Amino acid sequence: MGKRASGKKLTLSRWDSIRTLVLVAVLAGVPILGTIYVTASTSEPDLSDLTPISQRAGNYLVLNWSALLQDQAHGLNTGTVIPSGAEVQALGYMMKSDRSAGNDRWVQDFVLLPEAGNLLHPAHRIRDQMIAVHLEDGKRIQFAARALVWVWGNFGVSAGLGPRSEALYMIERARAKAADTADIQRYFR
Repeated sequence: MGKRASGKKLTLSRWDSIRTLVLVAVLAGVPILGTIYVTASTSEPDLSDLTPISQRAGNYLVLNWSALLQDQAHGLNTGTVIPSGAEVQALGYMMKSDRSAGNDRWVQDFVLLPEAGNLLHPAHRIRDQMIAVHLEDGKRIQFAARALVWVWGNFGVSAGLGPRSEALYMIERARAKAADTADIQRYFR
């Protein structure tokens, strides 16, 4: 048969207990703090709830992202109506479209979103918060995923209902340029 337990208790010194507790705290804390750091350092400001300080910038209507929201239950526009063909100026984050290539490539089309997401969580591609941007003929912009950009052009609504991943809105005959995060405070509240 087996050996009999000796009845001795295993005891740890106070120093061993503290060292074990610190080791457990470090092993649990590093991934948590790392996740928080990566999320915070790769996040950009969300533009979806910001209101333009002025409705117009020159001849352009400044896009208010909340004006694009649709009532999902009834298919109704719950925001301000932006007339099709209106000249708009939109601030948003550049994302890949079906036709755009990787970073640093010159593209004529991309998707504009009000949020950039972060390294651990991609931006939400909600149909009524996506704008397909089609630059003027012969114009191109260097693609940079998640880059903040200004876009100017003719606003329109997509003709069909298409797939859920397709943008509901578009800006045609557009011009685009890189923006600065200071533009957010300059144009929005």
